[in-house]
Amino acid sequence: MKRIEIVMTQAIEVDFVNLWERACRIADIKCKYTKIDNVMGQGNSNPKLGDAIWPQLNVMFILIIEEKYVNMVRNIMKTLHTTYVGEGAAAFISDIANIEEL
Repeated sequence: MKRIEIVMTQAIEVDFVNLWERACRIADIKCKYTKIDNVMGQGNSNPKLGDAIWPQLNVMFILIIEEKYVNMVRNIMKTLHTTYVGEGAAAFISDIANIEEL
């Protein structure tokens, strides 16, 4: 299993969800994710701190998926980067194990 953390500006989150739901329908899998609102930070784009100087915020999605679906997420990220040049969107992947497997 893989854990993918995706941090992006709130401005593109609807497009991400639409692309993820479409990919899940095509793959015939349940479309699961965890969403965390009001994520603050600094990446390769402008800071998103939710304050008077940097008023925007990020959102984070966490996906727990089988390794064979990682390319679906990679393709979604490529689409977002192509469509929204300059908007912040980054994904990080790690291996995980279910606690019952430990």
